[in-house]
Amino acid sequence: ATIVKLRDTPDASQHEKVLDIPQGGVAYGISFHPKFADNGYVYVGWNGKIGDKPKQTIVTRYTWDHARQSLDPATALHVITWESNGHNGGDLEFGKDGMLYVTSGDGTSDSDTNMRGQDLTHLTAKVLRIDVDHPEGDKQYSVPADNPFVGQAGIVLETWAYGLRNPWR
Repeated sequence: ATIVKLRDTPDASQHEKVLDIPQGGVAYGISFHPKFADNGYVYVGWNGKIGDKPKQTIVTRYTWDHARQSLDPATALHVITWESNGHNGGDLEFGKDGMLYVTSGDGTSDSDTNMRGQDLTHLTAKVLRIDVDHPEGDKQYSVPADNPFVGQAGIVLETWAYGLRNPWR
């Protein structure tokens, strides 16, 4: 897949390539950091393979190259990833609270065969809420202290909402 841009005019008819998604992946969502004008961060939710790993849904942060007016592939930083081969989710949006909300489907192509809809131990079948401005430990994000399951054992703390089969737009 390729991300393109158009001039912001009603008569725009030509597009220009901004970024190729790695290894033939499919982009599901794109979101600009609330401070994009200052930091140039653009987040892309996509599904595909990295190396020899199984298909995954990946949120990757890129930095806008102002000189080239394009996303710089060399700045790719994988923020959060989960295995997914169908009902991938991958849409994302920054909330008014500055947190990044990311959808994850059940990860299968047929009616939640992994039974993830009510499973709180995996990143799948959810809306995730993460703080990309304050990475913690070995992650490229932290879990906001006011997420609903913070402090509860055995639950993926990134969980904001769960029981979602295929939320992607």
